[in-house]
Amino acid sequence: MSYKPGSVVFLICLSFLLCGNTLAAADYEKITLRLYYEQKWDSLLMVGEEAIGKGYDYYYMRMRVGEAAMYRQRYVRAARHFEKALEFNRDDFAALSLLYKSYRYSGRYTEAGWLLKKLPRGEDLGFGRSEYRPAVYLETGPSFSNHVDQFEKYRQKDPGSYSEAYLNKNSQYYLAGSVIPLTHRMNVNVAAGLLNFNKNRRMDIAFVDSLSGDYSVLQYEAYLCPSFSISKKITISPAWRWVNVNLENPFTSTDSLIRRFIGPAGNTSYNDYAAGGEISYTAPRWTFTAGVWKIRVDKSELIQYSGELFYKPFGNLNLYSQTAVHYKTGTDTANYIFYQMVGGKLFSNLWGEAYVSVGNLAGSAEHNAQVHYNSFDNINTRAGSRLIFSFSRYLSVFVRYQVLFREGTELFFPFDRPGEIFYYQYINQSITGGIKWNLH
Repeated sequence: MSYKPGSVVFLICLSFLLCGNTLAAADYEKITLRLYYEQKWDSLLMVGEEAIGKGYDYYYMRMRVGEAAMYRQRYVRAARHFEKALEFNRDDFAALSLLYKSYRYSGRYTEAGWLLKKLPRGEDLGFGRSEYRPAVYLETGPSFSNHVDQFEKYRQKDPGSYSEAYLNKNSQYYLAGSVIPLTHRMNVNVAAGLLNFNKNRRMDIAFVDSLSGDYSVLQYEAYLCPSFSISKKITISPAWRWVNVNLENPFTSTDSLIRRFIGPAGNTSYNDYAAGGEISYTAPRWTFTAGVWKIRVDKSELIQYSGELFYKPFGNLNLYSQTAVHYKTGTDTANYIFYQMVGGKLFSNLWGEAYVSVGNLAGSAEHNAQVHYNSFDNINTRAGSRLIFSFSRYLSVFVRYQVLFREGTELFFPFDRPGEIFYYQYINQSITGGIKWNLH
């Protein structure tokens, strides 16, 4: 058998090329393995991704580089490498468990839940398999208002035939709830709450009487939100919030004329609600949510549409933001509400958040109806901050400070013209604390 000169040259060049590639692959294997044992994670991440970019892509390379990304808290990059490692070794437990942790640490809980069914139940993944155990949360705290002082400062001083105002003094808030996982695709959030508002009613009837009485408004609340993951990235969460409002009339009178003004004696009760839901799409660094709710406040009914973006620029919770736009419309109202929150890791186990809302919150719902503003007074702006301390992966506590800039009203009838509603500004401040415990 004879070879042409050109064929001989081609075979020689091919042999040198293959030899060079073999040496390069061995060098990358040796270097990345040494960096792995020396725990030089930044260098391993850089050299390993360089090797992968040049085509030296195999199971052990992906596992080393993925772990390096994990140790540097770059969980989105880590997940990408472990996903590729599973393409080389489909049922490998090490790759599955590390991918699961990458999903969890980067906030991709839906994808983690779908992956969990592939893992043996008896294995310790560092989370105590708390996904199948309920989480219990409790919140409570007081709220204070300067409403009475602001009313005295801005009330109508001109002579009039009639005036009436309802003033906030202080309130207390209690909430208890649980998130109960049923399967890797479904969980249920249930909660019950109690709000006690202490108020004051003022009424002046010219030449007849001036009345002032303290009273309370009790709100009993119930919340139900089942959440269904229809795929690794899409979740549907219908939600219902029911509010029973009980208030008392602080005034009584034997005078028939005064009774016409003060209304029926005793207690009054009615129900408010918010019903609707959200659909969410989760990507490695962000989650977009759209929702719609029907909301009832006393006898008024509204529809609210919402769009929300939760963004993690680094793929973890060291820094994150939440931006939301709500549009609320009813028979005699329509307005937008803009919400912005920024949060991040402050110290080892401490996170902080700051947020602001602009737009009238009265009659709206937030966070898939977990919050329902069934207030009669307009709430034009809200600002607040929250500190979250994590004792462990099972237990965390928080404290929140919040201020709401509200609009008080006074119904006033001058002697010389028709009655009208007069507006003035006041603020409510609240401090609430809470605890979340993942049972294990």
